[in-house]
Amino acid sequence: MKIMLSEILDRKGISQNKMAKDTGISITTLRNLNHNRTTRISFDILEKICIYLDCGVEDILGVEK
Repeated sequence: MKIMLSEILDRKGISQNKMAKDTGISITTLRNLNHNRTTRISFDILEKICIYLDCGVEDILGVEK
C-alpha cells in the first residue's frame, strides 16, 4: 500500500505544519504518513485528511503492484 499524501500536499501548496494546525492531526502522524512509515491509518484521520484536502480515499491510498 502506498500513501500519496505528500504528492497531494505538494500539488495544493500546503505544508504538513499547516495541515496539522488546521486539522488537529499531529505533525508526527502526518510525517509518518508522508514517508510511508506507518502500517495503519484510522478512519477518523483518513476522513479529516479527505475533507481538508477535498479529495477521495483513492487519491490518498493506492496499491503498489
